[in-house]
Amino acid sequence: MTAALIIAAGQTGGARRFEPEKEVGTLSALKRSVLTFQMAGVERIAVVCDGEEDRAEKLIPHMNVVFLHSSHTGEMLESIKTGLSYLQDKCSAVLISHTDVPLFSVETVKRLLEAEGEICVPVCGGRGGHPIRLSAGQIPGVLGYDGPDGLAGAIRAAGVEKTRLEVDDEGILANVRDGRKYEHLISGYEKQGLRPGFRFQLLGDRPFYGPGAHQLLHLTEETGSLMDACRLMGISYSKGRKIISNLERHMDCPVLERTRGGKSGGASTVTEAGKALMETYGAFCQEAEEYLTQLFSKYF
Repeated sequence: MTAALIIAAGQTGGARRFEPEKEVGTLSALKRSVLTFQMAGVERIAVVCDGEEDRAEKLIPHMNVVFLHSSHTGEMLESIKTGLSYLQDKCSAVLISHTDVPLFSVETVKRLLEAEGEICVPVCGGRGGHPIRLSAGQIPGVLGYDGPDGLAGAIRAAGVEKTRLEVDDEGILANVRDGRKYEHLISGYEKQGLRPGFRFQLLGDRPFYGPGAHQLLHLTEETGSLMDACRLMGISYSKGRKIISNLERHMDCPVLERTRGGKSGGASTVTEAGKALMETYGAFCQEAEEYLTQLFSKYF
């Protein structure tokens, strides 16, 4: 599985801080990046945010991404390392981008997902852009790099030949701080064909299981902690507990086994009933999306 890493923290060249909230057409730069990855089929997306700020969570609520908070305020490489440290054992490759370049196309992402090579860079008009595809095998080298030249320096230090993927996509180069140079790209982006979108919920007397609760269970299983899962989702621990309580009331059985741990929130283990629900819901969503996409094509 290939994951996506979006950098919204740290500084770019010239000591300019990222502006994930910058409006790019009708969407923020961050939301546009997330949507493009999701439309291309990327399921695991991590966003590296500034410190303890919650502005990223407010920009993209309920979009099933993971929020990682970086304490580094310097160069972008430190934020990249924060993201790669989290993703390195969870994927086979990572697509790395940042919120100053949110106009790459769905087609470019799909081609990167299919590309081979340890390091793949999309190229348009002879210039390399974003996202950059990095295989999981190259992550330790980036994490261990302490040189002065950022990700580019880490890639050079790896001594691995880059794959240059030629794409007809100016969006890989378009920096949203460059005045009006990118407006024609936004126009083309927003004129893309009609497409369906699906969110499936299980209901009793009220909704009790959907994409949010599904992500919460997955992250709790992954981290062994409901508190950590809530932190990664950008929600409060009390909200996470309410989601689980509502789920267990409708399931009439526990989905988490908890060990008390004071302020740390203790340890949490997903029960067999919880695992069965995740597996069944995931399979249902996949089959339902395939069927409804065909139905959409029939009518639209």
